[in-house]
Amino acid sequence: KNNRHRTIMFSATIGRGAIIPASRRLLTPVRAFVTDGTTLISRSFSTPTKKFIVINTVGLDRPGIVSDVTRIVTDKGGNVGESRAQLLGGHFSLMMLVEIAPAEMDDLHNKLQNEVQGMLTTCFDTIDPKAVEITPKIGFAGAFKLSGADNPGIVHKLTSVLARHSLTIGNMKTSHEEAPFGGTELFTMEGRAVAHEPLASQFDWTKIKAELQEMGESMNCDIEFKDVTGDAIRK
Repeated sequence: KNNRHRTIMFSATIGRGAIIPASRRLLTPVRAFVTDGTTLISRSFSTPTKKFIVINTVGLDRPGIVSDVTRIVTDKGGNVGESRAQLLGGHFSLMMLVEIAPAEMDDLHNKLQNEVQGMLTTCFDTIDPKAVEITPKIGFAGAFKLSGADNPGIVHKLTSVLARHSLTIGNMKTSHEEAPFGGTELFTMEGRAVAHEPLASQFDWTKIKAELQEMGESMNCDIEFKDVTGDAIRK
């Protein structure tokens, strides 16, 4: 009955350059001030922001797996960031970081499960990697490389030495290849391990190196270990 004009004015509650905590990053609150000409009414709204997820898909290898997954992500307005893919035996594994609108999450997951044939796909919530400060900080990073005859339990033995000195695996790759002169199969294992701050008072990476070399001699393998602190953990 009253035709007085209604004016809506929006003001973001988060200023430029503010850091949004992970628990609030999903929705950015916005306040609307609605006036009917005589009174000012305050109403709160929420606007969706992008969400970060990790997609992991694995199954029997076939042509077009990556194409199928990225098509669905693109159709839902998502953007692919970092990714890793590996063929292991007859199976293909793909892991990728995706940025997508929260409203598209459920539909994306359903499409990945139903439209990527022969693959098992899961999605995990994560946070913006650019907004994350690595804690605790890395106090030491070591690169290791093993090559030689394959032995039962060789991966367990090497990683046990690292774990005993409070080192965790940053990345690791193993493979088999034929020896240069044939007749035997060589096993290779390489990667990086890190120790977080504060380092133990008795931490000495040269002692870890000596222990690994001694283990390698007992298994007829060559093991290298060097300090690469300051280098990027991922390559």
